[in-house]
Amino acid sequence: MRLRGARPGRLPLEQLPVAHPGRPTRVVGIVNPVRPKAAWATNELRVACQQADWPDPEIVTTTIAEPGASQAERAVATGAGLVVAMGGDGTVRTVARGLAHSGVPLGVVPLGTANLFARNLLLPPGNLRRCVRLALHGATATVDLGWVSVRARPGFGEWLPEETFLVLAGMGHDAATVRGTTATGKSLLGWLAYLGSGARHLHRKPVRLRVSLDGRESEDTSVWSLLVGNCGRIPGGIQIFPHARLDDARLEVMQARVRNPAQWLPVAGQGLLHRPVRGSGLVLSSCHEVQVVPEVPQPVQLDGDPFSAVGEARFRVDPGAIAVRLDPRVGGGKSRVPDEGAEGG
Repeated sequence: MRLRGARPGRLPLEQLPVAHPGRPTRVVGIVNPVRPKAAWATNELRVACQQADWPDPEIVTTTIAEPGASQAERAVATGAGLVVAMGGDGTVRTVARGLAHSGVPLGVVPLGTANLFARNLLLPPGNLRRCVRLALHGATATVDLGWVSVRARPGFGEWLPEETFLVLAGMGHDAATVRGTTATGKSLLGWLAYLGSGARHLHRKPVRLRVSLDGRESEDTSVWSLLVGNCGRIPGGIQIFPHARLDDARLEVMQARVRNPAQWLPVAGQGLLHRPVRGSGLVLSSCHEVQVVPEVPQPVQLDGDPFSAVGEARFRVDPGAIAVRLDPRVGGGKSRVPDEGAEGG
């Protein structure tokens, strides 16, 4: 297990961001229209392109049937030079799937509840106007993408089409927590709504899993949850994986072997202190691929999106799959982002 500490205020990257490629010939904004401030963000993207003397962006919306990947694929096929995802983590991760290995940069304007990927890019969710400018003019870094394939029964049947994750995937009670968090609660409380749902699952019995890392011999274990991470920041100043890097071609794995409520105190301490704490019951490792077979089918969550219970799952890392726009100043570079004026959003 690697124990490199995360650098506060610095991007979790092995390599510093490279300079942005310049003025794109075509900008496509993919927006989730049901998100609060979706209309404001769309208008702000148009204004920012106009101020930069860029072509007017093409705006397309997501739907339940097409949550973002197909729109991104069409944008690439028709010559987009930049795609801006405006929505929550679900929108961002599905747009990223459509952009994988295309070389077309992804800009992120976070309009969701937790905005996990934006937080790991050190974007300011509370300043949407600046996020729009960073999406257009920020530096570009190449980062890894996580993929997961699942099937209903271990060793039998077809694998469902792969899904993506940019931050965290989980199996067990954390996924049940996500499934138990209502849209109304998230609307009223934001990311704090997950805490109420999580509290109801703290006393649940551990789930039994068979886990194999990089094809090695499987290990039987009992966990409250198993987490697989590409990066590790979540709201509240907590880092699930303090040593994770977005571009190191590795996945971080955490087995939460919590047996009683008292063990949650050192778990919380580890997340807040950004270093291992004795007695936390957390087992950390890193790998390229993880295979998990639960004794009883378990739900899965990807960047906060819940999925039905599965009988087998395989998680893998896809190195350097996505180019993303971010603030060059947090990578040690100089800002070339125009002054966005008063804070927006």
